[in-house]
Amino acid sequence: MHFSTVFYPRQYITMKLTIYKKMMLGFMTVMAIMVLSSTYILFQLKTVSTAAEKTLTSNVQIIDLAKQLRVVLYDEKGLAEKFLISRDDTYFSLFLETSHRFNQYLDMLSRAETSGQENIPLRNMRVLHTSFVEAVKSRKESRILENRLPVEEVEGKNLEKLHRLLGHIVTANQASIRRALSRIKTTTGRSTKIALLLVSWSLLAAAGTAFIITRTITRPIGHLIKGTERIARGNFEPVKVTSKDEIALLAQAVNDMSRKIKETNRLRTQTLQQISHEFQNPLQAMLSACDLLQSQCSGALNEEQVAMMETIHRGIVKIEDLSRQYLDLAKIESGTMKYHLEPADLSQIVTPIVEDVKLIASRKDIHIRIETASCPNVLVDVEKISIVINNLLGNAIKYTQDGGKIIVKIGPSRLGAQVEIRDSGIGIAREELSKVFTRFYQANNVEKAKVQGTGVGLALVKAYTEGHGGRVYVESTVNKGSTFVVELPRT
Repeated sequence: MHFSTVFYPRQYITMKLTIYKKMMLGFMTVMAIMVLSSTYILFQLKTVSTAAEKTLTSNVQIIDLAKQLRVVLYDEKGLAEKFLISRDDTYFSLFLETSHRFNQYLDMLSRAETSGQENIPLRNMRVLHTSFVEAVKSRKESRILENRLPVEEVEGKNLEKLHRLLGHIVTANQASIRRALSRIKTTTGRSTKIALLLVSWSLLAAAGTAFIITRTITRPIGHLIKGTERIARGNFEPVKVTSKDEIALLAQAVNDMSRKIKETNRLRTQTLQQISHEFQNPLQAMLSACDLLQSQCSGALNEEQVAMMETIHRGIVKIEDLSRQYLDLAKIESGTMKYHLEPADLSQIVTPIVEDVKLIASRKDIHIRIETASCPNVLVDVEKISIVINNLLGNAIKYTQDGGKIIVKIGPSRLGAQVEIRDSGIGIAREELSKVFTRFYQANNVEKAKVQGTGVGLALVKAYTEGHGGRVYVESTVNKGSTFVVELPRT
C-alpha cells in the first residue's frame, strides 16, 4: 500500500492593527469627540459669563454712580440755596465740598464709561456743573440784594439739564442691561441647542465608533466560530478572515489544524478503503471454503465440527459485513459512492426486514410492532435503505433490555415518507445526541447493554440517508428509550 502526503505552505500574516490598538484607537476617538464637545460648551459658558460680568461691572456701576450724582446734585443745590439766602460761609464751604465730590463721582463715571458716544453727555454735564458752580461763586462776591435769588432762578435751566442727562444715563444703561440680558438669553438658548446637538452627535459618533471597532472584532470572531462549527461537522473549508490582527493569526492556526485533520482523515479513509478492499478476496475465499466444508463434500463432519463451522461462518460474515461498511464509508467520503435510485414503496422495504429481525428480538423477549400509514412512494436505492433500516433495528434490539418493546411506524412526512423506530432501551444523554452519528462514537452508557458496537452503523445510516437527499434525527431520554426518524424524499 502506498500513501501520499500533501504539504500545505504556511502563510504568514503581518498584523496592521492589533485588537489592543483597535480598542485604544476607538477609546481615543470617543475621548476626542467628548473633549471637543466639552470644549465648545465651556467656551460658550465662558462667553455668557463674560457678558454677564461686563453687564454687572459696567452698566450697573454706571447706574449706581448716576444715582449717587443725583443725590449729590440735590445736596449741592440745597447748600447753594442756603448760602445764597443766608450768606453763611459755612454753607458755602459745604457747597464747595459737595461740588468737589460731584466732580469725583463724575470722574468715576467717566472712567466706567467705555463707549465714546456716552462721553458726550458726560462732557456736557461737566460744563453745566462748572457753569453752575461758577455762578454760585460769582454771587458770593456780590452784595446786591437780587443776587440772593433762589438757585432755580439763577441756574435753573442748567440744573434741569444736569438732571435730564443723569436720567438719560440711567435709562440708557438700563436699556443696555436689558439688551445684554436679551443677548445672554439668546446666546444661552442657542448654545444650549448647539450643545444638545453636539452632545447628541457626539454620542452618535461615539456609538458609531464603538460599533465599528466592535464590529471589526466580533465579525471575524463570528466567522471563526462558524468555521470551527463547519470543521466539527466535517467540512474542512478554510476559515476566511479579512482582518490583520490576532484573530487572523487564530484563524490561520484553525486553518492549519483543519488542513491537518483533513489530511489525517484522507489518509485514514484511504487506509480503510485499501484494507477493506484487501480483505474482500481472502474473506470470500474463507467463506467459500467454509461453505464447502459445511456441505461435507470432503467428508462427513460430526456435530461438534458442524457447530464450529457455523461459528466460523458467522464470524467471516460479520467481518465481511464490517469490511463492507468501512469500504462504503470510504467511498462516501471520497465521493465515489453510487446510488441506484428507483421508485419504491417504503412499507415494502421495511416490513420484510422487521419480520426477519423478529427472530433475533425473540431471543431477548423483545416485542416488535409495526404500524403502517398511507404515504407516497420514495426515490431510493433499495439495498442501501435496507442497510439503514437493518442498522437502526439492530441497534434498537442491541440496546433494549430483555422484555422491552420496539415500535416501527411508517407514514408521510414533509419530504415524502418516513420511518420511525422507537425503542424502550437505555436511551442517550441529551449532551450526546449531536454526536451519535459521528464515526466510531460510543455513548457513555453502552456498558449498561453489555454489548460493544463498532461505531460505524449510525455513521453509515446518516451518510446513506443524506446521500438520498433525506435526513435522519434522534430523540432520546436516558433509561426510557430512543426514537430514530428517517425521512426520505418522494418520487
